[in-house]
Parts: sequence; structure tokens; C-alpha cells
Amino acid sequence: MTQLWMLEDREAWPDEPAVGSVFTPTTCWASPDTMDLPAEVCSDVPARVEAVTVAGRTERVAHLGNGFTTMLHDGDLVGDVMLHGCLVWDRYLWMDFHTRTSGHLRMLDRSGVLAQRMERSPTRHPGSFAVTYHGALKYCQWGSMPEEFGIRWEASLVETFGPGG
Repeated sequence: MTQLWMLEDREAWPDEPAVGSVFTPTTCWASPDTMDLPAEVCSDVPARVEAVTVAGRTERVAHLGNGFTTMLHDGDLVGDVMLHGCLVWDRYLWMDFHTRTSGHLRMLDRSGVLAQRMERSPTRHPGSFAVTYHGALKYCQWGSMPEEFGIRWEASLVETFGPGG
């Protein structure tokens, strides 16, 4: 089993899956180069990357072990590599890629969030405001986020889960 971090957009289904659950997310890989990731959510994960041509375009699929695959957005990586970063659960991955991801993850811990400094601007509707985020993403454990920050991503510790358990 490979342990790694996974980011999840908070707006979708914030309470599922529960710790201990096995689930099948559609994911892509994020690195600190492509997304301003704090070191706390980055893992080094060995992977075998293959180039797959679908509908005339080349997509990169990273095999992380135990039958789990994730998509790579950028780069020309192929072969055995060490990825540095984390998974991003993208429920709309099919809009960017034709290749389907596979495999299961087990939720180990829903320990924190990635937060960013936020600025609230009043709108013409009383009591409503628009939020603008700026600055670097910061990892915070649940309940320890500074007041001037807003949650951008939930950060969870997961592991690849093979068919044999």
C-alpha cells in the first residue's frame, strides 16, 4: 500500500468518504510546480508513467501501485519515475481526459485543509460579500485555521488499496 495526500474541493461532498472507507475517485496529480502546494501535503511516490494516445491526443497515465492510476496534466514523463506532490480528486476529470482512471483508495485521515488568505468585499445585497483569495496556500489542521483565511481544499491522507486488501 502506498500512502499519499489527496486534495478535494470542499464544495462537492465534504463529509464523504468517511475514515476507513474504500472509494474509487477520479484523480490527477499535482506537483508544487503546477499548484502552490505546501510541503506538508507532498509525498514522494514511485510511479510507472505511460503515454496513451486517445482520439489523436497523448495523455499521461501514472500507475501508483495496487492497480491505482492517476492522470498527469503536464510534462513528457514516461517510464519509471518518482512523483512529488499529491492527488487531486477531480469529479470532472472526464472533461480534460479521455482515459479513465482505475483503482481504489482507503481514507486514512481527514486531518486538515489547504487555506488561503481571503478578503471579503461587500456586494449590493445586504449581508452578502464576495471573497477574493490571495497569497500562498497554507496547510492547517481542522480547527487551527487563522480567522483571516478561507478553506480552498480539504487535505486527506489516503492509501492505494489493491484488490487483495
